[in-house]
Amino acid sequence: MDLTKPGSYPRSGRETLGGVVYLARAIDKMRADLEGKAGEYIAACPQSRKVYDLFGVTPEQFREAVQKSAGDEGVLRWLQEHGTAQPSKEDIARFNERMLHDGPSAGDMDYFRHTLEKAGQAHRTDIRTWVDLQDIEEERPVPQRA
Repeated sequence: MDLTKPGSYPRSGRETLGGVVYLARAIDKMRADLEGKAGEYIAACPQSRKVYDLFGVTPEQFREAVQKSAGDEGVLRWLQEHGTAQPSKEDIARFNERMLHDGPSAGDMDYFRHTLEKAGQAHRTDIRTWVDLQDIEEERPVPQRA
């Protein structure tokens, strides 16, 4: 995956793999990093690290999972076999809820607003979560909310 090319993005954090949000995105960013084509993306960013924590793996172990596994399902299997945490369906549901509703702290608001402005979406006061911001920034539609 080459995230240095204009219009090339990792999958949305909303996309699930094994029922887990952000996992597919974390895999895309790590694949790009392994190929030296991550561009401005950070493979082990705070959101990705939350995915690693869900499975009880370090960034280095996640890198190994992506490096050694064929395809997304292979990475998921590796995490399930080697991770120190084996999340239940309930754990995953709580994780997904938190990730999809996670927004910026007071200290991150300037960055958040600046990114919205840069994307030409400064008027979008309904954008309040990281996943919404990423989707806007990566030119995915985010429905207007009240």
